[in-house]
Amino acid sequence: MKAADTESTRGVLQVIEAIGLPAVLEQCAEELAELTQASLKMARKLRGENPTPVTHAQAAAHLHEELGDVRLCLKVLDVAMGGYNTTAVEAEKLRRWLERITQEQKNPE
Repeated sequence: MKAADTESTRGVLQVIEAIGLPAVLEQCAEELAELTQASLKMARKLRGENPTPVTHAQAAAHLHEELGDVRLCLKVLDVAMGGYNTTAVEAEKLRRWLERITQEQKNPE
């Protein structure tokens, strides 16, 4: 394991010990809500249908920051919950998502 990985793991464990699982869950929910808002703002910029005073660069930077916050929270939550292996769930969700896209492409409304 690299020194940076070890330091990161120590930091994650320190966060869990300091604030506990309920606060980790709350932090994750808060950061996910902020990512939701940043995603919606970026969608508005990309579509151009609903004007916003935020520039594309500002929206992209905010989205990037919130994505980083969520990824960090997910790392902490994963360790706090014992390192769930979600590979099978993720693969099934991706399969279903692609299936819906394929179906829509074959039969658009």
